[in-house]
Amino acid sequence: MLPLRPYQQTLLRRAQDTLADDAAARVMLQLPTGGGKTVIAGALLADWLAGGQRKAAWLTHRRELAGQTRGMLAAAGIFANADVNWIPGTDAPARPGGAVILMAQTVGRRNVRRQIWGRYDAGDLLIIDEAHHATAAGWARAIRQWPGPVVGMTATPWRLSQDEGFDHLFSRLICGPQVAELQELGGLCPARVLMPPQEQRIAGGAVQRTGDYNEAGIIRANRDRPDIMTAGALAFRQEHCRGRQTVAYAVSAQHAHNLAAVFNHAGVPAAVILSDTDRQERDAAIAGFAAGRVKVLVNVLVATEGFDLPNADCIIVTRPTTSLSVYLQMVGRGLRPKPDGGDCIVLDLAGNAITHGLPDDRREWSLRPRGRSGSGDAPVVWCPQCQAVAPAASRICPVCGYDFGKHCDRCGRWRSGQDWQYETYCGNAHEPVCDRCHNDVDAHLDAHLQAHLPVFTPPDIPTDTAQPEDKMPPANVPTPDAELDDRLSALLGELLAAERQAAASDGAAQQDDLRRQIEQREAELADDNTLDALFDEFVDSQPGNALPSSFAAQSRMFIEWENGRRAELAEWQSQLENLANRPVDRQLIFDRAHRRIMQALNHAADDRAALVALYSATDGANWTNSANWLSDAPLDEWYGVTTDAGGNVTALRLTFNNLRRTIPAE
Repeated sequence: MLPLRPYQQTLLRRAQDTLADDAAARVMLQLPTGGGKTVIAGALLADWLAGGQRKAAWLTHRRELAGQTRGMLAAAGIFANADVNWIPGTDAPARPGGAVILMAQTVGRRNVRRQIWGRYDAGDLLIIDEAHHATAAGWARAIRQWPGPVVGMTATPWRLSQDEGFDHLFSRLICGPQVAELQELGGLCPARVLMPPQEQRIAGGAVQRTGDYNEAGIIRANRDRPDIMTAGALAFRQEHCRGRQTVAYAVSAQHAHNLAAVFNHAGVPAAVILSDTDRQERDAAIAGFAAGRVKVLVNVLVATEGFDLPNADCIIVTRPTTSLSVYLQMVGRGLRPKPDGGDCIVLDLAGNAITHGLPDDRREWSLRPRGRSGSGDAPVVWCPQCQAVAPAASRICPVCGYDFGKHCDRCGRWRSGQDWQYETYCGNAHEPVCDRCHNDVDAHLDAHLQAHLPVFTPPDIPTDTAQPEDKMPPANVPTPDAELDDRLSALLGELLAAERQAAASDGAAQQDDLRRQIEQREAELADDNTLDALFDEFVDSQPGNALPSSFAAQSRMFIEWENGRRAELAEWQSQLENLANRPVDRQLIFDRAHRRIMQALNHAADDRAALVALYSATDGANWTNSANWLSDAPLDEWYGVTTDAGGNVTALRLTFNNLRRTIPAE
């Protein structure tokens, strides 16, 4: 096992002391990505299991991490099982004097209706890898049901929801050094963040129920500029990081393949690894990247938690996220120390640093909910000269020396560029006076005079209430009265409501079908008996040469079959979310209502009876089935106007055009 660094030894001792003081302690251990959490946990387990009588369970949520963990524990001299046969309806497997690595998804599914830790007791230890996921229902149940102490490990004890924390699951938080401290100690490499101009950044789109952007929303938000997500990434890397080993984070599987195709077409060898990539293909891609044959490794949040790529010295982020954890996990893949002492360049094409700050910013972690705080100001400033991102308090760019502000000629104080105000009535002549001088109302006049600047009073903006000539009705047509306006408004409102309902009902049947499928599949996956019966039906349907030849083969077939059903469930959930979050086209709704009214008005211009029928509709009747008793009513008696049908139609058009500017589509 690799020797522990001094800060790792300190964290190990603090964890051991806490467990010694409290036999049922729930401890969360925090250390930045790349700081060596699993190495510390391995040393903790080696000491814990030294007597040969205790047992341990290790909870992880990705199969590739299970394999990595088993190798790490083996290097620490710990016997660990990763591919265990866990028969549904039985207790979780255990290994005296060793550890069993379990998938969190399996644990969460099987602890719904029964206790699963019957083979463990109060002297055994549960390790939770990537413990910021621990608030998920299955993980939380596993922690509550566990009979002994628990140690959770994470780089980011941070919940996307501001009202949720970890204090209901863990009682103690032990934090390691900050990223900047580890960089000074050589435990992490330095990092530079570069960002393209605003117009070249990838937008996030609508936020889904989880609080983060979803794949479909990001794609829609950048639909009008698709090249920004592919060719833009290639161009930015070629400008700043040509030749570096690059890990790129894509938005979706399709985007990952498109991104890799753009790099390969440009002569930059690229490979894609996804959650469902074949194991041999994945291992070949990672081996090629480690050897330098693959220059760009594209993934969709696969190379994040626990993923070790020490030779990655460039990170491309094309995925906008509101999650600090996701952001730090992505950029953290490039912070492993480099053999040559080099740095890592983060190409933040999604502008995430504007929300989350820099990787080496100091952050105060807590188990309690973080609450709703913050000034709303960006924690960084962007350099237009070299495109580097620096802390918001920076006076000059640390890369190129660009001055982010200047000294005020009036008061002599240095002020950042965002603190200077420009008024349209002062123009550039106001530039030498900073906001502190100008915002002091009493000193405003004095500031301008002493700075030898012209003093202006903001001119009154005249309000032009005259209608454009093309909107003016003929001179002989009276303006419609208030009653007509109200009735036409009511008709427009009814039509807008009908169009909104029609738009909302689009795809409703498909959503209902998906909900039924999802509910049925979730019920199946949550019931071991049902799952076993379905699997038996699946096995019975297989040809003779495909039947499992042993219990182990049957277990592997069950896992593959179950994972396939879960993948199908995830696809249904994604489809339902895309349908539910589909934005309503407000302009389309209004245009449809507008078109229906204008068709009626145009028809009424040539048909007096149709005009009367339209008027009857404004009184609340269905405009397609107007009351016949109004068809003979004189227009001058009904509306108090005396003009021909064409004149009334022109007035109605004018009224409608006025109304359409004031009635929203929702």
